[in-house]
Amino acid sequence: MPRRILCTIGVDVDACAGWLGSYGGEDSPNDMSRGCFAAEVGVPRLLKLFKEKGDMKTSFYIPGHSLDSFPKEMAMVRDAGHEIGLHGYSHENPVAMTLEQQRAVLDHTYKQLTDFCGKPPVGSVAPWWEASKEGIELLLEKGIEYDHSSQAHDCMPFYTRDEDTWTKIDFNSTSAHDWMHPLKKGKLTKLVNIPANWYLGD
Repeated sequence: MPRRILCTIGVDVDACAGWLGSYGGEDSPNDMSRGCFAAEVGVPRLLKLFKEKGDMKTSFYIPGHSLDSFPKEMAMVRDAGHEIGLHGYSHENPVAMTLEQQRAVLDHTYKQLTDFCGKPPVGSVAPWWEASKEGIELLLEKGIEYDHSSQAHDCMPFYTRDEDTWTKIDFNSTSAHDWMHPLKKGKLTKLVNIPANWYLGD
C-alpha cells in the first residue's frame, strides 16, 4: 500500500496564484516568475521525487488560477494519483472578502476541481492561510471533510473552531487596558483540521 503524506502546495509552490493575491505579489513580475517556476519546474521535480521514494501519494492544494494557467502540470499531479484539494482561486484573503465573494470563489473552484478530478474534493487549505467563520461554514455546506490551515497543534488532528476572537492592539487608544483582554475561543465544528506546519509544508 502506498504511503500518503500531506504536501501543501501553497505559498512558495503555488504556481502563479501563490502570488496573485498575496502581499503585493499581484504587481510583481518577479513574484509571478517564481510562481511560473513552481508550476513548470517545481511540480515535475516533486512528482519525480515522490515516484522515486516508493511512489508516495501526497495531497496538493491547488488554486483554481493554477489549474487554468498550468493545465499540463496540474494534470500531471492528478494523473500520478495525488489528492487535489481546494485552495481558493487567486490566493485571495477570505478575511478581507464579503460572504458573496467567498461563496463565489468556493462555488467556482469546487466545481472546477470536481470537473478536473472526476470527483469532488474533500480537503482544503484556506487561501492566504486565513480562514473566516463564514468560510468554514461554506466548506461544511460543500461536504468538505478536513482543512489543513491551522497551526493550533503540531501533529494531531483536531476539530476546527468557527471563529476565535481577540482584541487588537491599538496604540492610539487612550489606555493600554483597552486592548489587554484574553482570547475568546469559538465553537467547535465538525470540520477536522489536520494541522499545518511550516517545517513540513511547502
